[in-house]
Amino acid sequence: MTIKIDQIEDAVTKSSLLAKFTNELPTWFGRPEANAHYVRGVVDRDVFAAVVDRQQCGLIALEYHFEITCNIWWMGVSPAVHRRGIGRALIERAAQEALKHGCRQLAVETMSPRADSPEYGLTRRFYEAVGFVPFVEFEPHPGDYFMWMLREL
Repeated sequence: MTIKIDQIEDAVTKSSLLAKFTNELPTWFGRPEANAHYVRGVVDRDVFAAVVDRQQCGLIALEYHFEITCNIWWMGVSPAVHRRGIGRALIERAAQEALKHGCRQLAVETMSPRADSPEYGLTRRFYEAVGFVPFVEFEPHPGDYFMWMLREL
């Protein structure tokens, strides 16, 4: 299987692809207000789509902080193609883009182990497998546990 990563520049395409993948991943993206925020906000990010057999099957959106950190602002892969290297390919493209921008690390926010979510347990294991380590845990709302993970470049 050949995975191609294409940059998406058109704002409407960015939003529609993010909405498509969000709808395919309701267990991960089950908060309508957050999903609406992502659909609106993706237009201002660098966005890349994974393509296999001419089908877009994954998406990553990046933002840059303090000229040294690239944040994975949003990422999702169609469940039909999980565990086939698509997420890893998106992360590696993010790392390449981050280096082009002079960044020294990748960051990602995800749910912490205290959230007790099997789906996000898989997500954390994926991020660890591609080189991320836990950095800090926080609780923006009572019982809502999140964490930042970092990967040095």
